[in-house]
Amino acid sequence: MKRASLLKLGSCLVTMLFILFVQGCGQNELILNSDTRYPTTYKKQDATTLIQMRREFATANPFLTSSITDFGFCGFLDNLLPAPWPARIPDLTRSEAINATQSFIAQNSSFLGVKPSEKVTFSRVDSFTVSDGSVKWHLSSNLQKQDTLEVYDTHLNFSLTNGKITSCEGNWYPAIYVPAKINVNKDRVKSILLNKVVYLSDIAGRPIPMTITAKSLETAAFSNMIYPLKTTAKIELHVVWVVSIPDVFYVVYLDVMSGEIIGGFPTVYS
Repeated sequence: MKRASLLKLGSCLVTMLFILFVQGCGQNELILNSDTRYPTTYKKQDATTLIQMRREFATANPFLTSSITDFGFCGFLDNLLPAPWPARIPDLTRSEAINATQSFIAQNSSFLGVKPSEKVTFSRVDSFTVSDGSVKWHLSSNLQKQDTLEVYDTHLNFSLTNGKITSCEGNWYPAIYVPAKINVNKDRVKSILLNKVVYLSDIAGRPIPMTITAKSLETAAFSNMIYPLKTTAKIELHVVWVVSIPDVFYVVYLDVMSGEIIGGFPTVYS
């Protein structure tokens, strides 16, 4: 079995294995959460509002092939939008590309979920030459942070051609509520996870059960982040314990208020 990091929870196999994990978790560990402000929830936009947002966004940014998602954030629809190719200009330098992208963010902050006071920085800034000889830039932001907590999967991704943004995808969250006091401390996390079974898979895709023991929890690493739990109707922002358990090759996301296991993935695959 080869070890390799999985970048996302997108595959059907990972989803299936996590469902098996959740099905093995009892409900008696859950804690009643009386804080009605938690978790922060974003719901789908109604049809009328969404049509208006998409129209305004396209009018303000005529070179974009992306649009506004059902939740009101920047992203791709089922098909790329038809858009004119920006007129050729002298190629931008790296710093000019960053400045142009930051200007786009400032002008479209409400669609991206970025507060005017927030400064977006970039983890990747890459360029390549396209067919007309001009330089195209791709930029990816660092993750959003709420205080010291990173918000999972909040990269903002941009394509920049001839000084114009031609696609943007991803979002930050303009409001995130973080409880001042959590219900589930590290010791409680260990008691919840003790004897739970997680699943890896063999080369044929068959599940391999791995039991979380007291010994495996001794080497586990604990941290916190904000995890967007997404369904077709809403996005809930949960503050979670991120528990990396090397002995069973698994990472678990556990809500700090309810004790519910809401995510997880294997760190190896065959």
